Amino acid sequence: MPSSRRSIIAAVLAGVLALASASSPVLFAAGLAVVQVVFALGVVRASGLPSARPAAWLALIAGVGALVWVERSGTPELVPVAAVLGPTVLIAIVVQLLRRDGRGELNRALSLVVAACVLVTLPVIWVALHATSAGVHTVGFALLGVGVVALAEALPASRALRRVLGVVVASSATAVLVTVLESMESAVPAVSAVVIAAFSGVMTGVAFAMADRLAGESGPAGSAGATSQASNPDGDAEHQQATRGGTSTDTRVATDVHADGAGPITVNPATIVPMRIAGPFVAAAPTAYVLGQLLVR
Repeated sequence: MPSSRRSIIAAVLAGVLALASASSPVLFAAGLAVVQVVFALGVVRASGLPSARPAAWLALIAGVGALVWVERSGTPELVPVAAVLGPTVLIAIVVQLLRRDGRGELNRALSLVVAACVLVTLPVIWVALHATSAGVHTVGFALLGVGVVALAEALPASRALRRVLGVVVASSATAVLVTVLESMESAVPAVSAVVIAAFSGVMTGVAFAMADRLAGESGPAGSAGATSQASNPDGDAEHQQATRGGTSTDTRVATDVHADGAGPITVNPATIVPMRIAGPFVAAAPTAYVLGQLLVR
């Protein structure tokens, strides 16, 4: 089963989160904790990069801590997120600076741990959005955009077509819901609801595009060079001329890659499916929050 078809799990999760949002803030927060666990352990920990395991656990602790803080306080502000992320990133930087295995590994590990802490904490923004005055409806429209685009990802069509179709369907469905249900229109203006759903769907498509890029780069070390050689077995004149001169383009690229003392980066294929499941909720959270704060009062 192609990993793109597994994106239907993200659509189901979006529906579950929407139901949890409408029923109980605690259940909604618990569902987002599942998203954090999937992203931290399925994407970060399984990446195979230096310090991936400690980065995943540190990010998960920070993310769940911020989630509990925001849910218990019931605040729509992001102050708790910043209060947790600041010290966490500082600790990560100090720990990584104590490494003695070379600048290349330090740069990779430091980048990974900081990015992991930020990305795993982003789903907390959904809880802050839920705490706003019209939070239940705003979250519902945003999750509708996420779910429809994730559902469209399973269609047998080109990537661009199915994602554009998903955004259009999500926007249309939102407009119909707001028009039919007057209670929703009184809480969230129709135009605002459509914009929130559409842009949440767009960010979901961006998350899937990133997963596609990672899938294209996944595989054992050296596969990229083999693929390049297979696609152009004879080589063009410029490449042959450079080779006769003693320096090929491939050699120059390899020198650039290894200049900092680190090996080439390969992506673990095991991270692709968790990325498709949790990535949309991570990517859409900031957009949904900002638009909700700007367009819904």
